[in-house]
Amino acid sequence: MNASAAVRDWIRRHGYIVAAVSVVSATAVFVPFRDLLGREQWGWPYLLILGFVAGTAGVGPAVLSAILAFFAWNFFFIPPYHTLFVADRGDVIHLGVFLVVGVAVGLQTGRLRDREIVAQREERHAAALNRLSASLVSETTTEGLANAAAEELAAVAGAHSAELWIPDADGRLAPVVHEQSISDRIPADIAALWDIVTRDAGAHGDDMLDADAASDGVRDTAQRLLVPLVSAESAEGLLEIRLPDRLEEARRAFVMSLAHLLAAFLQSRRLNALAMHAAASREAERLRSAVVSSVSHELKTPLASITAAITDLLEPDVERESDAVQHKLRDVADDLRRLDDAIADLLDVSRLEAQAWQPRPIDFEVGELVGAVVSRMPRAARERVRYTIPEDLPMLHLDFVQLSRALHHIVDNALEYSRGPVTIGARVDGDLILWVQDSGPGIPDSEKQAVFDKFYRGRSGRESRSSTGLGLSIAREIVHANGGHIAIEDARPHGTRLLLALPLEGLE
Repeated sequence: MNASAAVRDWIRRHGYIVAAVSVVSATAVFVPFRDLLGREQWGWPYLLILGFVAGTAGVGPAVLSAILAFFAWNFFFIPPYHTLFVADRGDVIHLGVFLVVGVAVGLQTGRLRDREIVAQREERHAAALNRLSASLVSETTTEGLANAAAEELAAVAGAHSAELWIPDADGRLAPVVHEQSISDRIPADIAALWDIVTRDAGAHGDDMLDADAASDGVRDTAQRLLVPLVSAESAEGLLEIRLPDRLEEARRAFVMSLAHLLAAFLQSRRLNALAMHAAASREAERLRSAVVSSVSHELKTPLASITAAITDLLEPDVERESDAVQHKLRDVADDLRRLDDAIADLLDVSRLEAQAWQPRPIDFEVGELVGAVVSRMPRAARERVRYTIPEDLPMLHLDFVQLSRALHHIVDNALEYSRGPVTIGARVDGDLILWVQDSGPGIPDSEKQAVFDKFYRGRSGRESRSSTGLGLSIAREIVHANGGHIAIEDARPHGTRLLLALPLEGLE
């Protein structure tokens, strides 16, 4: 509170003293000049004093000042002086009218002042709650929440400090350490109150323990207030406030409104956390189901094919020509390659998710990377690859093994989903841009981001016999781990170009 607000608050608290002192002081000033005005005119200055008291101290002090002014006027200004006897009947009328008018003016002015004070107080309280509500929307940490609440309590309720206590993940009450933190230990009365609040909240179910009732009695001292933060479902925490003196009813109502607002926010945050946890659990379950489905298909299918082919070759009663045997063996080799690729993909995904495959940068040229990837492909695939790689490209300082794995997935996807040639190119544009372009049907705009998700297979992927839906996801994670980024754009006249932007400054 500022100085003027503190003065007004003091006057409101000590209004009767102000009324008495005002009338006595005014009388002391008026008496030396009582011959300057007629005795019937001294009521007017007292009405001014009465108006001042009514406008600053309220109804009760105003009525008291009217009564005191009535006796002071009679005692000091109406003959015979220094007695309450009134000799002239006209003076009796003057005094009676003054008393009636003074009390009426005091009542009316005091009531107007009281209403104005209540309206101003309610406005301050509403503004403070609005500011806190805005802070709750923007705050993402409990420390920021505690600071915002402490600032409003200091501005409106005159609190020296405030501490927010909330349960941790294990349900134990813990303080939120912030700028105005009171303590980092749990006092006995806070622990006892928390036990009562949580026990009663659980016992009453939907009939939650009211925060006002829970904070009555021994938990409210002259300089310390403990307020349970209770939502519609459970106890959310405690608010500990240090005060200069006991709160009057109006400021106490503000504190309780603020406590209810904090409880609602903490409940909302807790429910959001539970919802996010549930969503993460559902996503994890979905991924587990996708892994099981992919593993069962990608491992079981080639294994079944290999088993059938070898069993057929081992049949002693069947004679086969050499060409037929070679054909069967090539099919077995293809299935073994599919099996090896599927296992490698799953291992890469698990290592990347566990952050167990950290980049180990070395110096190398782009041509080395492309040559290492293409040389491990079958002859038919190598014959479809074209190159547009300048000879003067700068060296890269990244993880050669990881990037060769990423490029392998990208080139393999391009070869799988197009029948024509696949072009690998590179250029320098801030970063080193390595791109792979095919002449296939292209990727719809609605799928250009989804193709990087694990186990996602678009229309073309679902038609592919060897697609696991992991290749581009692995490539993206590897490129990001090496400080780059990956993007897809349409090629002209048709096809897809996938770009890898790799940093030239390398990794430390």
